Amino acid sequence: MDEKKLKHLFIHSINAGHIDGNNFLYINQDDPNIELTIKNEGYYRNFDLIIAVIKKRHSSQVESNWISSGDTYLNMITRSSQLIQFAQKERTRIDWITFYPVELKSDNDVIDGRLSNQILNGRSILVLDKEHSKRLKLKAVLGLIPASVIGYTGNSDQFEVLSTFDRFTNDGIFSIDKRKLTKMLLDNKIKPTSSTFNCILNFQRICQKIIFSQLYDQRVGLMKEELDFILKLADIKPLATRKLVRSLIKETANIKITDYF
Repeated sequence: MDEKKLKHLFIHSINAGHIDGNNFLYINQDDPNIELTIKNEGYYRNFDLIIAVIKKRHSSQVESNWISSGDTYLNMITRSSQLIQFAQKERTRIDWITFYPVELKSDNDVIDGRLSNQILNGRSILVLDKEHSKRLKLKAVLGLIPASVIGYTGNSDQFEVLSTFDRFTNDGIFSIDKRKLTKMLLDNKIKPTSSTFNCILNFQRICQKIIFSQLYDQRVGLMKEELDFILKLADIKPLATRKLVRSLIKETANIKITDYF
């Protein structure tokens, strides 16, 4: 089938509860504080669909159990531009929203290296047509995909969950290993502190937010605290590229002389 029909069947399947093994998009119809909304590709041009689960809570305080809720809060910080846009349009609160970007692959579509660019974080959902589902099952690669994979069974509007990956990847390719960073600082006779690591982490998240906003083709929405952080960085004397190059040349030249002796 083509992508348009696959999309129609998938939406119908969600609303009818016809996805076997689905426990992350299931909504209790009797709970007024939880709702599921589906937005078409016009909402964000980068995805075929956006599914949003909205779980309301009355308190606006940051939950004390940061470990269990940290995933949601990190998502808010990194994806604030997209979440604020959605919250404003849907008249809801940013901390109530869980996004599931959906990428659809009909049997008329080709699955190739571009798929990794189409799945941006672990909460993405990859929906496969019948033949694609069979092929990926046989190749036993479903567990390697950082997304929940749902396959069409070929029967009416029946789908099944083939694999799940419901963890927000907040760092991705920008992940910083704290232990390795600490060792690097110690090797260079710099005393590592939590403040040092937090500064690097904050800068990393700001860079990631800018990159994601470019991917979504949206305005970068930086918070006041992030802008203040950038202003403080502006007071630091920038590294001179020419000076860095000269230092590298000099360092390798010294190594060569040492090896000679």
